[in-house]
Order: sequence, then C-alpha cells, then structure tokens
Amino acid sequence: MTEYTFDTNLLSNLKGRTILITGAANGIGKATTKIAHENGANVIIGDRNEEAGLELVAELKQRVIFRRTDVSKFDDVLSLFEAGWKQFGVIHSVMSNAGMNREDLFSCEFDGNGKLLPPNLDSIDVNLIGMVYMVKCALYYFAKWPETRCQIVMTASAASYLDTPPLYLYCAAKSGVLGLMRGLRSKLPEKNVTINVIAPWMTITDMLLPVVIEKWGELPANEPWGVAYGILLPIVQTEINGKAFFIAGHKIIEFEDRLLETQPSWMGEQLSADIAEGQRRLTS
Repeated sequence: MTEYTFDTNLLSNLKGRTILITGAANGIGKATTKIAHENGANVIIGDRNEEAGLELVAELKQRVIFRRTDVSKFDDVLSLFEAGWKQFGVIHSVMSNAGMNREDLFSCEFDGNGKLLPPNLDSIDVNLIGMVYMVKCALYYFAKWPETRCQIVMTASAASYLDTPPLYLYCAAKSGVLGLMRGLRSKLPEKNVTINVIAPWMTITDMLLPVVIEKWGELPANEPWGVAYGILLPIVQTEINGKAFFIAGHKIIEFEDRLLETQPSWMGEQLSADIAEGQRRLTS
C-alpha cells in the first residue's frame, strides 16, 4: 500500500493554468473547481445542471466559463472544449468527473405489444462513454501544443474494484474507466500527456440517499474537498502517470503499483513472468 500525502503548498502550481472539468456544478466537481480557481487557475466548467453552473460562475466572477454539457453527447463535449480554447488558449488539464448512479437493471418495461424493452443505459452512456468522449477531445486539443505537459484525470470509483449492488451498470462503467486508463497509460507519455484515475469510496454528496448515509454510520467517509485533493494531485505533480488513487476518509491510497508488485503471488510466478514478457513484446 502506498499512501500519498497531498501537499497544499503545491496548489500554487495551479496559478495561470487552465483546467477543464465536467460535473463541476455540484459535489466533488464543484469542490475541485473552487480549489483550483482560488489558487489562480482558469476554469472551464461543464455540467447538465445549467442553473447550478451559472450560479457557480456568478460566485467565481472571473477566469471562468460555463457551458451546459451532457457528456453522453459528443457535440456537447466538443463544444465545451472549443469554448474553453477560444477563451483561454492552452488547456493544461482535463478532469472528466461527470457521473450518475441512477439505474434499475432488474426492472422490466414492455412495448405496446408486450415485448421486453432494453435496459436503460444512461449509466453506461454518462459514466463510461462520456469518459471516452472526454479523452478523445482532450487528446485532440492537447496535440495543438505538444510541447506543453498536459494531464487527464478521470473519476472512477471504489466500484471499479468492489461489488456495488444494486448499482450494476455503474460498477461495469466504472470498471471500464479504470480499464481505459490502463489501456492508455503506457502510450500517452509519448504525447507529453499523463493519465490517472481517482476511485473515491463513500463520499457525502447530494447523490447519496439518507438511508445510505445512515447505514454507513461511523465508517470513514470523504467530503468533496478531500476527493478534490485526489483529483488535483496528478495536476500539481505532473510526473504522476498511470495511477489509481483510492480515496477513503480523505486518505489517498494508490492501488496499481501494489497490484503489479504482488502479481506473482496471486497469478503464479511462471504465468506472471510469461505475461510480463508478452506485454513487453506487444507494447514495445
């Protein structure tokens, strides 16, 4: 286990940088936006909640623009990047944070002829497809300033690693976010880009039902500001790449390095060695 301590003195590294963040109008995204802005960053914020987004702009007053953004719609995501680029020029960091947790895979709906309808895939569209759209647009714009070190941080979840019934599609999507980071982390540094994910455990936001908070009781929980530090960590320490920060009770624990270190013990030494060599050959 590797625990990272967030050095608040490094927040000064944000001054003059431009950060684009989705899901910015509430909860973790709002906390991240406010911390970045307070420390001198320009912020490009997107959210489906237009009223809350405009309220945040009014609060911050300067060095901020907002666009209503549904990340499951590619044109919305592209428009957010275009607006930010036109306003501020170079976009240094992208935080793909928008998410949702409403679903009911076990419910059944039927058409007028009694035929079973497909499940609602909004959770997949927002939590996973939206991340792909964000990465696509980020890499397109980052290529305009290849000499500048840029960062992508995606909000995964404890659900990337843990069972999370009844959030079945949420679990699938957040596992996909982790897989997306793993697929990209060895190649993006060649483009002067880093990619990391955060995986928050229980976090007290408006998305939580009171009954969930009651059940949680005295167990460690995050507040949005604590998760915001996890999101900002790879932004203020630009050498960090390919990590997954599990955030619990405001502690930032990195999982990926330890998983790799212990691979022979849970995979078997010979298989682990063969896989390591196969991956080396395929990715070199």
